Amino acid sequence: MNNDALIKLQRAFSDRAITRQELESFEKEHGYELEEDWLEFAEDEDCYYLTPEILDYQKPLQVKYEALGLGELEERIVGVLEQGKSIPWGKVAVAMWLFFLFIVVYTIVETLF
Repeated sequence: MNNDALIKLQRAFSDRAITRQELESFEKEHGYELEEDWLEFAEDEDCYYLTPEILDYQKPLQVKYEALGLGELEERIVGVLEQGKSIPWGKVAVAMWLFFLFIVVYTIVETLF
């Protein structure tokens, strides 16, 4: 089963009726030979439809994860810790205390009024 052809079929025709001429032009344009099990023929309408399997097909994700060696992992951890040294922790601590005091004052004001 050609995954690229299935995706192009989905985009080109979706779930609408397909004539024989459209199929032939698709085959010529994209250079694919359409297989019979990809299409259903509707005799009463004299047209084709994509099968539910083709309509539901999704391209598999090609995510590849690479395992880190202990040395690389150690380098990344040390790098993150080094970045943490450059954060102005004094300012962060003051901001946290101010936020805490705001919450306390807001709670007291809400309970009194």
